[in-house]
Amino acid sequence: MFMKTISLYTYSVIIFTLLLQGCNFSDSSENLGNDYYYRREGGDLNHIYNKHPNPNGREIPANVVDYVFDNNFILAKQKPKLPQDPLYEKEYKYNGGVKEFYYWLIVKNENLVLGPYKLEKFNIQRKKYKASDKLMLK
Repeated sequence: MFMKTISLYTYSVIIFTLLLQGCNFSDSSENLGNDYYYRREGGDLNHIYNKHPNPNGREIPANVVDYVFDNNFILAKQKPKLPQDPLYEKEYKYNGGVKEFYYWLIVKNENLVLGPYKLEKFNIQRKKYKASDKLMLK
């Protein structure tokens, strides 16, 4: 009887473990430094936020499709999810709609989030703040 119980228990644990591995738990966060995090929620719900926002420090709303960072900057490429989720403190304006990509620059030491920009204006801001040429978005 004891062996049957152990076998049934072991079998149940194995099945449960396999089921968990098959589930898509894509919600995860990556620390980008200075209290900024990239949160991967899957689908078109990926965004960058600051754990301790202030008036200058905001988030980059969904959907962030690419990002790079170093000790000083975070650069991000976004295809906006509209209508915008009401959880964001600010409503962002996108002049070209959802079919275009938008670009963002975060100056970490100043807790400054700049964007959304079209590529040309983004590159101007990138040069102005002297973001490294080694940071390349896809």
